[in-house]
Amino acid sequence: MERKPKKLKVDNSLLRPKPFTQKGLYDDEVTLYFGKENLYVSKNFLCLASPVFEAMFRNEFREKKEKRVAMTWKSYEDFLDFLLCIHPRYQKEVNELNVLRIVPLAEEYQVTATVTKCKAVMKSMLSNAEETALQTNHLPEHLKPLKKCLNVLNSAASLNYTDIMDLAVKSIARFGYCLYDGLDHSKDVLRGCYPALDSKVDVNNDTTYSDIYKDCNVLFKGLSLEIRNKILSERLMKFNDNKFK
Repeated sequence: MERKPKKLKVDNSLLRPKPFTQKGLYDDEVTLYFGKENLYVSKNFLCLASPVFEAMFRNEFREKKEKRVAMTWKSYEDFLDFLLCIHPRYQKEVNELNVLRIVPLAEEYQVTATVTKCKAVMKSMLSNAEETALQTNHLPEHLKPLKKCLNVLNSAASLNYTDIMDLAVKSIARFGYCLYDGLDHSKDVLRGCYPALDSKVDVNNDTTYSDIYKDCNVLFKGLSLEIRNKILSERLMKFNDNKFK
């Protein structure tokens, strides 16, 4: 009779609610120093996940001897999320809430699998935002999806993701220019909806449509002149589209 393999008993204390925050768990432990806070990570894990860390620890860098890496110019919370996303045990999901914080780290440390996931989420964000806007003619409700598209475009531009930049330009071109050009429009231009900008977006917080309107203006102005011109040119090409707003 074939015997069933015995299940290995796992000490639940090892399933920590806050991984990478407890010192002394790894024989090859490396400390990532963020100023007042530290993360404690296996050197082999970092080397396997990232060719950048591998080069750092395999070659004669100071970090190899000190087993300590200064990360004071980075966010502790963002880097912890990044580690959770690339760790084979946790594999935290890359989603709309964290992707724009994860993707610059994944790119910097050349974690290609995570970069691929991030790009897919960014493309999905653009598609979902555009679809949401097409479901209503009430302009203030276009502001949240518009801001999402502008955030994706700014991130893609900083990382030179030209394919995502092109998609973002096309998505943003479908939104009314009056929502992000920063000008003081009359009620007529905003189709009588301007007073609604002072209403709350969500009953659970104090954010108003006016707050998001200002954010969109800032994000648009933060783009290069070349990208802004591309958005306006795309709007002109879409002028005869029956879905054009």
